[in-house]
Amino acid sequence: MPPQAPPPKKLTKKELKEKAEQEKREREEQERLRKEEEEKQRQKQERLRKLEEERLAAEEKARLQEEEIENEVQKSVFKENLENAKKVSRANDDWDKFLNCSTNPDITQEAQLTTFITIFKESKPLQDLKIPEELQKLQQAENIVRDIYRFLTQLKAERKFIQNNQHQQQPINQNDIVTRNQSYINQIREIIHKKIEEINTQMVLYAEYFIEEKFAELTKKANEGAKGAFKIDDKTKQEVIKTFSPTEDFKYGIFIYPSNKPSGYRHKPNDYPELQLAVDVPRSISIFIQKILYISFDSYSPNTYSKYRIVGGVLDIEYLQMLPPPKKVNNWTLRSNYELKEQVKRLNFELNATFKVSYQLPSYIWIPNKENQKLWRVAFFDRNSEQWITDGVEDAKLDKGVNIVASVPKVGPIGLLQERCLDYPYKSFKLRCVGNEKAILDIQGLRDLFKFEIGPGYIQLLKKDPEFSHFANKKLSVGALFYELYRSGVNFMPVQEDCQAANIVQKDEAAEELALIDLSEAVRGFFIESSRWNNSDTGQQIIAKIKENPEFDEEFAENQEKDWKTIKWWNNKCAIIQARDSHSNCNQKLLPDTETHCKLEVLLKMHSLTTQDIISKMKDLHYVIFIETIQQVLRITKLLSFTIKD
Repeated sequence: MPPQAPPPKKLTKKELKEKAEQEKREREEQERLRKEEEEKQRQKQERLRKLEEERLAAEEKARLQEEEIENEVQKSVFKENLENAKKVSRANDDWDKFLNCSTNPDITQEAQLTTFITIFKESKPLQDLKIPEELQKLQQAENIVRDIYRFLTQLKAERKFIQNNQHQQQPINQNDIVTRNQSYINQIREIIHKKIEEINTQMVLYAEYFIEEKFAELTKKANEGAKGAFKIDDKTKQEVIKTFSPTEDFKYGIFIYPSNKPSGYRHKPNDYPELQLAVDVPRSISIFIQKILYISFDSYSPNTYSKYRIVGGVLDIEYLQMLPPPKKVNNWTLRSNYELKEQVKRLNFELNATFKVSYQLPSYIWIPNKENQKLWRVAFFDRNSEQWITDGVEDAKLDKGVNIVASVPKVGPIGLLQERCLDYPYKSFKLRCVGNEKAILDIQGLRDLFKFEIGPGYIQLLKKDPEFSHFANKKLSVGALFYELYRSGVNFMPVQEDCQAANIVQKDEAAEELALIDLSEAVRGFFIESSRWNNSDTGQQIIAKIKENPEFDEEFAENQEKDWKTIKWWNNKCAIIQARDSHSNCNQKLLPDTETHCKLEVLLKMHSLTTQDIISKMKDLHYVIFIETIQQVLRITKLLSFTIKD
C-alpha cells in the first residue's frame, strides 16, 4: 500500500488569522482591479459618448446653420411681402379716416397727440356751471386714453422692426414706446383730475345758489297747493341733491346738507337715481357737500405689477367744506368776497361705523357665477399706503347681478377687486382653418369657453353674452378686441410675472416665438391643439400637437391619437417627440429616424411627414396678413406658454 499522506497540519489561531487577512487582501485587490477596469471602461464609454454627442451636436449645429441661411431668406421675403401688404392696408385706413372727417388726434402720431394734450391743458377753466359741457370734454379725453391703450395692446401683439446703420432689421425698443405713451396717459389723466377739481370748486362756490334754486322750486309747489308741500320757512333747512347728465365714463353729483337744519340729518341714504347709485352719510359730521364721482377706470392704483386689478370702475366719495353762509343785515345780503384759488378743502373725520354704498356696474362687465364671491371682492383705496384694502368691508354682494352693495369702513374710492389670473392658465386651446383665410380658435379658460374667428388683419369674438354685445361678432384689430375683453373683466393677456401666481413653468420666450411663427404658417394645413405635457417636465420648451387638416374641418368625425404629431420647440429648433397625451409619462425621445430642424416646415419636409400640398401651403406668401394676425393672437394671449391641459 502506498504510504498515506500525513494529515494537514492544524493551523494555529494566529496562522488562521493571517490566512484570512491574506485572502481578504487578495479579494480586495481583485475587487480593486475589477473596479479599475470597470472605471476605465466607463470613462472610455463616457469619452465615446461625449465624442458622439459632440459629433451629433456639431452635425446639428452645421445642419441648423445651413437651414437657417435659407430660413433667413424666407423671413426676408415674408417681411417684404408683409410690409407691402400693410402699406396698402394703411393707405385704405387713411382714406377711411379722411372720409369720416375724424377730429380726434391720430395717437400713432406723436405731434398730433402732444398738440391735443397742450390744447386740453390750456383750455379755459370751468365757469358758469357749464358742467355737462365739461363732462363731455373729459369724455373726449378719456376716449383718446382708450385709443392709446388699444394701440399699446396692439403693440404687444406685433413685432416692430427698424433699420440700423448696417441696414439690418432689429426689433424696436418697445419699452421706449410704452413708456412714452404711458406718459401721455398720465398727463391726460392728470388734466382730467384737475378739471374735476374745477367742477368741485364750482359746486362749493355755487352751493348757496343750488339751495336758493331748491327753495324757489319748493316755494312754487307750496303756492300751487301741491300735496305734501313744505311750509315756507328758512331755506337752509332744505337738503339739495344735484346731478348732471352722465357720460360713458363719468358720473358726477352732489348732496348739500344745510348748515342749521334743526331736526338733524334724516336716517336714510342719499339716492342718485340718474347716476344709478346710493350712498349713506356718516352722522358724525354736519354742514357739508357730499361729492359723488364715478369713473369707469382705475387711476388710483400705482403703475406696478399686482396680482389684483379693479374692474367696473371706481366710486369716489368725498365731503367738501362749504363756504361761510351769507348774512342778512336789514335789506342787505352780505357775502364774503371769496375766491377759491387752491384745492377745495376736504372734511376729514373718523367713522364710528361702516356706511353703505350701492352703485351699478357698467353693462359691459362680465361676471359669471355671480353668487361666487371668491371671484371678486369690494375694496376701498387707502391713499396713504396706495393699496386696495378689503378688511372691514361688510355685507358685500352683487344685487341682481348688476349692483355692487357693500358697507365700507372708510370714505374714499371704492371698487370691485379681481385677481388677474381668473381666466388662465388656460385649460386647452384648438386652432384650425375653415377656409384659406379664416381660422377658428377655441380657448377654454378657467371660467368659460371663448370662441374666436380670425382673418387677415382682424379677429372677432363669437360669443352671445350681452356684456360683450358692443364688440362681439365685429371685426376688430387684435389689440382692440383683447383690450375690450380686458375692460369687460376677461384677462387674456398674461405677463411673465403671472407665472408664479398661475403656478406654471416660465417658458423660454424665444422658444415661444419660434413655435408661434411655425404654427401660424402651418395653420392652413394642420389642426393645432394644446398638449397636456406643455407644463410638465419639458421645462422651458414649448409643446403642442398638430394633425393634418387638408379639408379645413372645424371638427374631426374620426379623431385617433395616432394621427397626431407632438412637436417640441427649443429657442432655435424643433423636433417631433414620442409623447402622447394618453401616456402616463412624457416620452421626450425623438420620433425614430427623425432629427431636429430649424423650423417646422423643414422638419416635415426633410422627413416626408406630410404631403407636398401642405408644404406648399406653409410656404405660400399670398396670405402674409392672415399669418401675421395668427401670430399676433398667439403672442398676446401667450397660449403656447400659459396652457395646462387637463
